[in-house]
Amino acid sequence: RSSDLRHVYSEAQRVLAFKRVCDEAPTDAVQRLGALMNQSHESCRDMYECSCPELDQLVKICLQCGAIGSRLTGAGWGGCTVSMVPAGYQDTFIKKVQDAYYTGERLSLLKSSIFATKPGSGALVFLESEHRQE
Repeated sequence: RSSDLRHVYSEAQRVLAFKRVCDEAPTDAVQRLGALMNQSHESCRDMYECSCPELDQLVKICLQCGAIGSRLTGAGWGGCTVSMVPAGYQDTFIKKVQDAYYTGERLSLLKSSIFATKPGSGALVFLESEHRQE
């Protein structure tokens, strides 16, 4: 499908834009990164069609609860979301999302479903030295 190709191409462009923002660190970097995350979710939902109503609802709730950016992550089709939240606001954000999303039958999922983390350096390639000491 051509929409799949448009998604893949636009997602690659967003990755490059994300890296560029991180490298250049403009004063509005956080807002730019959040916008890229939101665009990514919209592309996954609309072009690649790998989201689902529950993920779309959770992304919407996360944004309403103060996330700067939010998108599906993992394999999609019912996975989970990742949200960028201002430092120091994560406890309030988690409580608001819990109250808005984890109700009724979802309440049993709450304990293992929402947590704060920090970004890491990402994937690395380790090359073995050509000259090993025996």
